[in-house]
Amino acid sequence: MGIFNKTDKKPTKKTGTTVINTGTTMKGMIDTKGSIFIDGKFEGIIVATEDVTIGKNGEVLGEICAKVLIVNGMIDGLFDVGQVNILGSGRVVGKIKYDDLIIEQNGIFEGEGKKKNSTLSSQYNKLEVTKTPQIES
Repeated sequence: MGIFNKTDKKPTKKTGTTVINTGTTMKGMIDTKGSIFIDGKFEGIIVATEDVTIGKNGEVLGEICAKVLIVNGMIDGLFDVGQVNILGSGRVVGKIKYDDLIIEQNGIFEGEGKKKNSTLSSQYNKLEVTKTPQIES
């Protein structure tokens, strides 16, 4: 059977993986019922019902909504995901809403994270402090 046929039969298996290879730059929106693997550069919005994986060479600037986000490259933006895995060479900058957050040793997360449906809230703003300590860098 060829790629194109005359039937309107829809696939019964889940959609495959969309790949953006090294050396490829894309801007826009991706909305898929499958997974995405990015080892190139992408700017825009990604909506995936399955996994979004950012390879070692991958760079994303934008928004991601997915079941699982695996970061081995660099992402910057807003992320609403079920599970986030920041691998050892992964770098995440921005805001994340998540169910589960895993950061491997040497993985970097700079930004704001909020666990979905969390009942925890900081009491820090209610603290009366006479002098703010300085943290040296």
